[in-house]
Amino acid sequence: MRTSRILNMNQPRVILLELNELCPNLVDRFIDEGQLPHFKKLRDQSNCFVTDTQCDTEYLEPWIQWVTLHTGLRYEDHQVYRLGQSQLLHHDSLWNIVSRKGMKSWICGSMNVRVDHDNNTWVLPDPWTLDTGPSHKDLMPFYKFVCSNVQEHTNEGFKLSLRDYGKFLFFMLKNGLSIKTLSKIFSQLIKQLVKAPDRWKKAMLLDALQWDVFKYIYKKNKPDLATFFSNSTAHFQHKYWRYMEPDKFSLEIDAEEIERFQGAVLYGYKNHDELVGEAMAMADENTVIVLATALSQQPFLAKEEDGGKRFHRPHEIQKIPNIFGLQGVTKISPVMSHQFHLICENEAFADIAEDKLNHLMVGNEKLFMVNREGDGLFVGCLIARPLHGHEIISVNNQELLFSDIFYLADNLKSGGHHPHGIFWVSQQGRPYCKFEDLLPLENTASLILKELGIDDDINESVKAA
Repeated sequence: MRTSRILNMNQPRVILLELNELCPNLVDRFIDEGQLPHFKKLRDQSNCFVTDTQCDTEYLEPWIQWVTLHTGLRYEDHQVYRLGQSQLLHHDSLWNIVSRKGMKSWICGSMNVRVDHDNNTWVLPDPWTLDTGPSHKDLMPFYKFVCSNVQEHTNEGFKLSLRDYGKFLFFMLKNGLSIKTLSKIFSQLIKQLVKAPDRWKKAMLLDALQWDVFKYIYKKNKPDLATFFSNSTAHFQHKYWRYMEPDKFSLEIDAEEIERFQGAVLYGYKNHDELVGEAMAMADENTVIVLATALSQQPFLAKEEDGGKRFHRPHEIQKIPNIFGLQGVTKISPVMSHQFHLICENEAFADIAEDKLNHLMVGNEKLFMVNREGDGLFVGCLIARPLHGHEIISVNNQELLFSDIFYLADNLKSGGHHPHGIFWVSQQGRPYCKFEDLLPLENTASLILKELGIDDDINESVKAA
């Protein structure tokens, strides 16, 4: 036992920071401005690549491209197209390879992962995952609380019970809740109560809470591979990029809104800079920190002439089946922005629901985008602009007011996806090296495994085919 423990101490470890959609050009810009000291320190001891998803726009989504990073396979091979489809993945991910080598993994919030309930692997799924849960029941109070808050973050009428908050607080007190995070929570609660102009910073609380849990379990389990996923800055870029660079957008922007939101994107990067600093403090000389973003963003200009792209979401998503007369629906789950999953008892009920939803109209416009997935439907509201408030949906010979069913989320889309991403491989004492050639995103998985001393070509048989 003693020899095994000594060998384990010398085993290379990897902390994979998955900071969704950070932009290579913005990181360089903010470093040059002196805003990101920890990113600079990490970069200065890294092999630095810019990755390329090499995919059509249709597949330039994080829930597709993170699967590519984790499996070493492009979409054409892994075939995971939607959030929540990861349970259908038929190929190995990084942690499956690691587990077969007798090594441990801790996967914290990574997007669209398959949960295998492997004894060597702890998994806390992303908050948009459908029909699965954490690998260990001890993580369920955190998972349920975060899912509820993330999926309904735009719905001001959404409320959790005191019992839900109590279970969550008890979990956090047992699993690493820090004084720093408590301070952030109390500060944000005050901002929400007084409707402070910067109450948009609420999105950062998930990072703080999840990082506390990540650190606690990391120190407890001492995994060989650990991942930590954050979407907060991606969210800010999608929502607030126009306030950071108003000159790039044609829509007129209120000066008061520019003052309120102009620093939001930078604030997201500075929050992540703090996490990078804490990760570096956790890492010893045998630990490699990998920073990956999978893809990035750019100003979204496609809908400027039409007044910008907006989203409508149901006030009470659980009532959708009753409102539209859909029978046999066993589960309904919100995803991102205007989208949600409907799961039916069988394919016959799904056939009927698909037909009904496809024929719903708002005036001359189709109400829903509907994609069939076996006994389930992936649905999204197609109305992407503000309405006047008196628009009617005809359902079963009844006329329903659109605004009674849907609300306009406050998201005026500002950032759109870009195929390039960051991939830095950092270790104490490693000299800075910038690679000029773009790195195909599917090549990153093998590089991560090599840092763990594993030379397996992940999913080699699929690539060869």
